[in-house]
Amino acid sequence: MSPKSRLYNLVMAWKNKPFRELRDIERTQWQETISGNTIASQIDHESTKGGINIYRGIHFEPIFNRSGSALKGVLYRPLLSAKKHEVLRHCLEGIDAIHYWQCSNRIIPLILPIHIDTLQSPSHVDGICDLILNSRLPVGLISIGLIHEHPISTEVIQSIARLRRLGVLFHWLNFDSNPEMMKLIADFQFEAVHIHADILRGTYSEGIERAIDQIQLFKKWGCKTYLSHVTFVHDNEMAYQLAIDYCYGSLMLSPVSRHQIIHIQDSRIGKALFSIQTSKKTNPQGDL
Repeated sequence: MSPKSRLYNLVMAWKNKPFRELRDIERTQWQETISGNTIASQIDHESTKGGINIYRGIHFEPIFNRSGSALKGVLYRPLLSAKKHEVLRHCLEGIDAIHYWQCSNRIIPLILPIHIDTLQSPSHVDGICDLILNSRLPVGLISIGLIHEHPISTEVIQSIARLRRLGVLFHWLNFDSNPEMMKLIADFQFEAVHIHADILRGTYSEGIERAIDQIQLFKKWGCKTYLSHVTFVHDNEMAYQLAIDYCYGSLMLSPVSRHQIIHIQDSRIGKALFSIQTSKKTNPQGDL
């Protein structure tokens, strides 16, 4: 056989090899039993339940820079209200979406919201670690957004340290000026803090002023700031006044499917600003 024909056979074998997405990876290492069902069998069952593909849901909330001119990341919303036995299935779907975007030449970071009490479960932490290792994604594309509802235990701190060693980035999602979380952010050098727009609405009370002071402290620490639930133009104006880095909410853009994320370049605000700037350039005198 000539070298040319061997090369042809190799190329054809590679071309005809079945494509495998992240959800096709065998999950035998983290088939821990939870509530009488294995995680893997539960994923397989729920992904086809009712004939509906879970990978087509309207679950991905776009995150933009404060001007709305550039997509900077995505928040995976189902994990905000997920029960413990659903966490790994949703993490799998979120990580699979990153691979899907990569196949379309879009490198988009994803934030996976995780409740603090989930990190107290060794089986869940093992499952999350295995998903991240098997994904072989570059460092920086997977972030975990912690939702603080319970006291921070030693197990949670150990889980955060373990995930940190895998290159996972950490965000604090429900900013509430909690001293325990402030210490955790300083100790582990969290990448970002998310502030609910409700905190910055209305008159400047003592609580709002304290929140603004802490935002300035985060900036000194090199911690990025996100404004969530941006609903009114006033929210976006506050983001400018406080130099908040990123914004997301219904004013910017509502949640979309993972396929629609590929086609997003800017937000509603970004589109509006672009159309105004275009009209000024094409018609500087304001003539009709």
